[in-house]
Amino acid sequence: MRKPLIAAMAAVLVAMCVSCAVRRPPTAPHRNNTEEHRKAKTVEDCLECHRDSMPHSPDRGDCIKCHRLDFGR
Repeated sequence: MRKPLIAAMAAVLVAMCVSCAVRRPPTAPHRNNTEEHRKAKTVEDCLECHRDSMPHSPDRGDCIKCHRLDFGR
């Protein structure tokens, strides 16, 4: 009785971890917790300063989604 329950719970945990990795890559660098970065809400806000220094194309999606603020890790 316990083995199917443990297997189901493990499957749910793995699915949750995978979905987080898809949404927010674990290797994406975090933004420094500065006033400018806290104000940034759109891709255009990011491109005002980082258009020429981006290692990837700005049309890849929402910068904020992958590059979250660093809260002192």
